[in-house]
Amino acid sequence: MGTKHSSKETRDRAKKLAAEIGATHLEVDIDEIVSGFVKSIKPIIGREPNFVKHGGTMTEDLALQNVQARSRMVMSYLLA
Repeated sequence: MGTKHSSKETRDRAKKLAAEIGATHLEVDIDEIVSGFVKSIKPIIGREPNFVKHGGTMTEDLALQNVQARSRMVMSYLLA
């Protein structure tokens, strides 16, 4: 479950790991889910949080990484 920020290498590693452990692997983009969270926080804090490489702070970067991870978790629950 990747986003526009997931590299080809990361996606390939996920596919390889799933094959090695005998798990089902699906290519599911979670950009829309992550974007929904980001858009919902903007009116509260008055701006859109960004990754460091896009001018954000380390705190914003970590928060966005966690939003991606938790979005994957919820999608995994729904697919289980």
